[in-house]
Amino acid sequence: MSVTKQDIIRSASKMFKEKGFLATSIQEIAQDCSIAKGSVYKYFPSKEDLLCAVFDECQTVYFDRAEHLKQTETGTPKERLVNQIVFRFQYFIEYSHIMVDFIDLPITQYATFRLLRNHVRARMMEWHRYWLLEVYGERIESFLWDLIFIYRAILKDYLQRIIFEVKLLSIEDTAWFIVDIMDALVEHMSRSGSKGLLGQTAFTKFIHSDSKDWNSEKERIIEELFGRVTALLEAWPGGLARRRELQEIVQLLEKEISQTQPKRSLIQALCAYLEQEQELRSPVIQLKQIVLEEWESHIT
Repeated sequence: MSVTKQDIIRSASKMFKEKGFLATSIQEIAQDCSIAKGSVYKYFPSKEDLLCAVFDECQTVYFDRAEHLKQTETGTPKERLVNQIVFRFQYFIEYSHIMVDFIDLPITQYATFRLLRNHVRARMMEWHRYWLLEVYGERIESFLWDLIFIYRAILKDYLQRIIFEVKLLSIEDTAWFIVDIMDALVEHMSRSGSKGLLGQTAFTKFIHSDSKDWNSEKERIIEELFGRVTALLEAWPGGLARRRELQEIVQLLEKEISQTQPKRSLIQALCAYLEQEQELRSPVIQLKQIVLEEWESHIT
């Protein structure tokens, strides 16, 4: 039986979902895949590395489904936001052992996981930003970042309550209640002419709160992500011609990023092309996120 890296990730995801990370052993995952324990370690040096891969897979699927829902849903912006909240709660409840419980695990001190967690934080905050602007428009611009942090805190608190009090709280009712809170808050802040207290800097500090010197760390992380993409392409299973094509795109991207004044539109286009390949999506999105955040810091 030929077992791939993706097969092991799927098996680990299933077992972490059912039993949790601490209660699942590498031996059990190997048995589920019908392979020897040592075969798992060929792909993943440690159990922590395997959890990183599972976490990465779960968050990638989450954003893919959320984006699909955004593109296919009908209704008013407010109704669509409610549906996004419902989907978020349902998904996080289903994968709570992976997407929620990690905060209580020693994995949070693992460098690879911290990078992934920061990546997910940033994507979530940008997602919140998109929906709040979609629903409330330009009138929230002066207090946008305050609103995003408040919205995030409310979502987090009610998700915890739904997980532990699932019989008492309706997901749909909770989603509408949250939107009602945001309506009242936006109305009050708009009427009072509030200018807000937070800005882009607060976002950057929040995303990289575990970094003593984020600016000096950026180059290392960018290099590390390029290394990850390069390694994936060296083991590319999709044919020599396609591999060479993707490698050329990566080289163009690396060259553009190294420019004194990189072209934002070109970086976005090259990343979008690479993101079409499922195996490359996560590191490329992380790379784009860091590079464009750096680019924005130079023009704001």
